[in-house]
Amino acid sequence: MNNSPKFRLFSFHPTKLLEERIEVEKKFSNVEEGILKIRIGDNLPRLLDKIRKVEMKNIHKLINTFRKMDVMMLIYEYPFSNESHETRLKINEILMNKYTALVGITAWNLFQQDIHDSYLMNLLKRSYDKEKETFLNIDSSFLEPMGKAIEDKDGIINGLVKYLVTTRYPFKEVLAKWKVKKGSVLEEQLISAMLYKGLFSDFILKRDGTENIAEILNQYPMNEYKKLIKIYLEARNRDKFNIILLNQAIRRLQDPRVRKDDWTFLSAKAIKEVEKWLLEDKLKKFFENDSNNKRFDYWKRYIDYMEDVTPLKIPPVAFIYFKNFVVVEFGNIGNAAYFYHKDAFKEIILPRTKSQAFIYTSSVQRKESILKEPEVIYKGKKLFITKMSHSGNWQNRFDNEMRNLLIKFNE
Repeated sequence: MNNSPKFRLFSFHPTKLLEERIEVEKKFSNVEEGILKIRIGDNLPRLLDKIRKVEMKNIHKLINTFRKMDVMMLIYEYPFSNESHETRLKINEILMNKYTALVGITAWNLFQQDIHDSYLMNLLKRSYDKEKETFLNIDSSFLEPMGKAIEDKDGIINGLVKYLVTTRYPFKEVLAKWKVKKGSVLEEQLISAMLYKGLFSDFILKRDGTENIAEILNQYPMNEYKKLIKIYLEARNRDKFNIILLNQAIRRLQDPRVRKDDWTFLSAKAIKEVEKWLLEDKLKKFFENDSNNKRFDYWKRYIDYMEDVTPLKIPPVAFIYFKNFVVVEFGNIGNAAYFYHKDAFKEIILPRTKSQAFIYTSSVQRKESILKEPEVIYKGKKLFITKMSHSGNWQNRFDNEMRNLLIKFNE
């Protein structure tokens, strides 16, 4: 019989004790801060006077006399913008020699609101050098790129942005890991710089979601929005435009064919691409009820020759305008497409859509028939060119007709 004692393994987690400690910390969390404020009022002026008077070569003798509360007063009132260059250098030297994690935390928090102060940046860089692997308790995978940014020869902001435009992590997650405060100057600067550098490609759109990027863009005032959307539009042809961003641009800037002056910030080529995208979008919406995309795929090949597309809802019909002729496509693919001379179409067919016979009939077929006029010469004007069905190998037949018309009218 084995009489050896048995030891049962267990773990002890003092839940009640931890809860009590948290409550005590909450109760007295502001006590040290309150004492510090009193000390600052009484002692800081004398402390600063000592720092001003001591020579830089003797600063370490002064540092040896500093207590914890002295250091806390300095970091609490940092960055001392009204002090001289030499005094600010000496204050940085004191804070580094008496360094605690609070110095690094404060430097990072202050930098988020003042990204241009060179003394603050110096303090931040030296704080990082002090802690390296534990700085701000940031996860190591995000601390490494942050450290590279802090040491970047082109500046901290540029270093942080370099990572934001290349990392696979969503930028909101990265900023949270870096403990960037929402609404801070730093957050605003990083997001803006990321957009300026990242809108040339689709990488950040795919990574962060086009809806999220569009939401951010919508918050910019018009002058800033134009600069950003200019980068996006001029870097692409229309077949690469995103419908969310283009619809937003049209809502904010209106149709460039109607309000051209609002689009003069773009190159002529980019404006033309936006106009052609709008035509293509109209065609896509009109043909969306087709069982296949054949008609849309066909007509978008001729976008560069189109001047406008005007769709009607009842009956579903689209007037596709070219330089000297108009093609009328009906929603029902069983209807043939009618080709008309443009001037006569505008004088004869288009006014019919405003006629009582057209407006007051409830018959879709009747409305369609009013738009079908097979007379080559109508009231002395050259009107009808041809009509073509969408049966069989209709694309080749349409191509032959389109080539003839485009060549004929461009001679």
